[in-house]
Amino acid sequence: LRGIMRVIFNYKQYHNMKKPVAIALGTFDGMHIGHQELMKQLQKIKLDDKCATMVYTFLEHPISKLNPDNTPSQLMSIHEKVLYFNRIGIDWLILNPFDIEFAKTSPKAFIEDLLLKKYDVRAIVVGYNFRFGSGAKGDIDFLKNMSEKHGFILVVVPPVSLDDNVVSSSLIRRCIKNGQIEDANRYLGKPYSICGQVVHGHGRGKKLGFPTANLRFSHKKVIPKFGVYMTRVYIDKEKFWGVTNIGKNPTFDNEGIYLESHLIDYSGDLYGKKIRVEFLKRLRDEKAFS
Repeated sequence: LRGIMRVIFNYKQYHNMKKPVAIALGTFDGMHIGHQELMKQLQKIKLDDKCATMVYTFLEHPISKLNPDNTPSQLMSIHEKVLYFNRIGIDWLILNPFDIEFAKTSPKAFIEDLLLKKYDVRAIVVGYNFRFGSGAKGDIDFLKNMSEKHGFILVVVPPVSLDDNVVSSSLIRRCIKNGQIEDANRYLGKPYSICGQVVHGHGRGKKLGFPTANLRFSHKKVIPKFGVYMTRVYIDKEKFWGVTNIGKNPTFDNEGIYLESHLIDYSGDLYGKKIRVEFLKRLRDEKAFS
């Protein structure tokens, strides 16, 4: 049976982990098909070498501390990441706060002090463009030298391409913001989704005969291009087809960003429930109606 994933939020903390471990390093925003290939390599090492698996990443994107004005929107929240890594069977998840002290860590200190001294590291798995340490001075060549010096296996996952594009989180963000949701979903290997809690809206949809679920969600997430989408909505363990509008409600001149879904064949009270909306296809722009 698969064990329960342990989540650690403090890189300074001592962890009683005696089993050999293979570690994946990265930011892992979105867990797209490139990231998924990296996880496959990690799981292969687990089976071949009988060791535990660890994902070593951050609570927030490093750019949010290093260059706050250019912080990228999230493809996945921390909660979504935890659920994802648990679902694929990762044993340990390290979620470091990216503070000033951590940002000053040299590449050598990161590998030797934060990884090798704490854990019995048998392998490290990274993407082809992985950089780390103060000033992003650590790169693949540095990791190769470290692996030869300390005797751990280094696996470098090459770029994954689709439609002549190298798949990356920045490419996927751009697709979502441009309304190219079907392209984004193929790069992600799954539908892009937004989770949140259903709250009271203005009640106009119900009066018009099309009641909608108004979602309160984190605006740190990537916001799809305003418009109407075909969606799949998950409520508890059930799923429903939906039509979702994301935008500013031009018919009623509302302010702020709204995400409202009309669920096909659903009856019941949704207020207060947490739901997940998967975006499948963009149908049209927003329109103002009389």
